[in-house]
Amino acid sequence: MDVVTLIVDSVIVLWVVAVAVGIGRAIKGRPQRMAPLPEQTRNRFEVGWERISARFLYEPQWAVGEADSLVLSLLSVRGRPIDHSRLPRELQQARHDAAAAANGRPRDKTEAMRQVLLQYRSVFEQMLGPKARQTAVGARREVA
Repeated sequence: MDVVTLIVDSVIVLWVVAVAVGIGRAIKGRPQRMAPLPEQTRNRFEVGWERISARFLYEPQWAVGEADSLVLSLLSVRGRPIDHSRLPRELQQARHDAAAAANGRPRDKTEAMRQVLLQYRSVFEQMLGPKARQTAVGARREVA
């Protein structure tokens, strides 16, 4: 084997290894498919969110804390990891903003908490996903 063939073979092997590592990282880094939510569980989460929204007016900081708990619970039920480094970026930002709002000036605190709750709501709706379509009982389909 001459030197040129050895160098070309080495480059090809390194390229194949780099492609394999890239594919492995892509597979590992992609978001996991979320487990489907049964209708009853979905309703329970929706009622929980309504309770949090209704109580925000009287206890904004409590509502933000409960929103965090509810979203984490939803992620867990959907089969997503809930360790901080693997949380969705939007949720990490909401948590950061919640901490900043809690330490803010009293005058601006409620508005900051409202903005944080809107962030949590966005993550909540995204993780909840669209409602399953229901077909009407006894409905007939027309075929053209």
